[in-house]
Amino acid sequence: METFCSKLPKIELHAHLNGSLSRETLKKFGCADNDILEYNQAKQTTLDQVFDIFKIAHQATSTKQNLYESTVKVIEEFASDNVIYLELRTTPRKEADMTEDEYVETVIKALLDSESSDIMVKLILSIDRRHTYDQQVETLKTIIKYKKLYPDVVRGIDLSGDPTKGAFFRDIFEKARRNELFVAMHCAEIKNDAEVMEMFDFKPDRLGHATFIHPDFQGSAELWELYTKLQIPTDDKGVFDTTLSNEFRIVQQTFSLNKEELWKISKNTLSYSFATDRDKNVLNEKLDKWKLANIKILKHPYYICL
Repeated sequence: METFCSKLPKIELHAHLNGSLSRETLKKFGCADNDILEYNQAKQTTLDQVFDIFKIAHQATSTKQNLYESTVKVIEEFASDNVIYLELRTTPRKEADMTEDEYVETVIKALLDSESSDIMVKLILSIDRRHTYDQQVETLKTIIKYKKLYPDVVRGIDLSGDPTKGAFFRDIFEKARRNELFVAMHCAEIKNDAEVMEMFDFKPDRLGHATFIHPDFQGSAELWELYTKLQIPTDDKGVFDTTLSNEFRIVQQTFSLNKEELWKISKNTLSYSFATDRDKNVLNEKLDKWKLANIKILKHPYYICL
């Protein structure tokens, strides 16, 4: 089953660029060994510690050249894991060597240079909820600018960052939606019923995590059933030292899924993506052809995928 999960064409909808750097990438760009170990082990016990480790990745991607090479490498690594569609997300940021615009332009260039017949890549640009309202407005202007310049590449906007800080400003995301951006939101990573209900009232196109909606965490069974169509992501493959194939394997073992059910997860996940209808048709055809070519694997659970 491990080999099957590796060979299966997969759809990745929740991958943070600066959480997806490999050990090799961090090493190449001068990160200390102890920092790399901390970044890759994900043993942090508080949210402050979790968000602190992203400073390691930001150090590695603080120049245009490093950012470009890191983005290309992340895409290559997803492609080698048989991810055929990737939505990469990142927050525009300023560095000593980069303006916010240059940051976005560099990431887009890397995406365009990396796309191939093996993998299709789109960009979700994030707003950091820790920023002030005025800062978020300025970031939105940048996102809208690049949505207009690269409408087939910049497909959505995300609200992310430390959920214990900052706020969800609805009018910012209403404006994003008016500018034809799909909206994803990190939601219910902590218990915050008032914000969750405000987000639900807004009706984002996709939610990230949504942990505290689940009734096991004092959430609502009604809301869970109403709002959740689940898909499997890596989130931060570098931080969690994982791959999408590994996440599929964990889900398979946990819920005793068969091979056809795993294929259906990939197929269904594509329908939740922010891809254009044209791109979805291309990818659906690729998934269907793979199923047809591997029909024995799906019909016979012990067939070995070579």
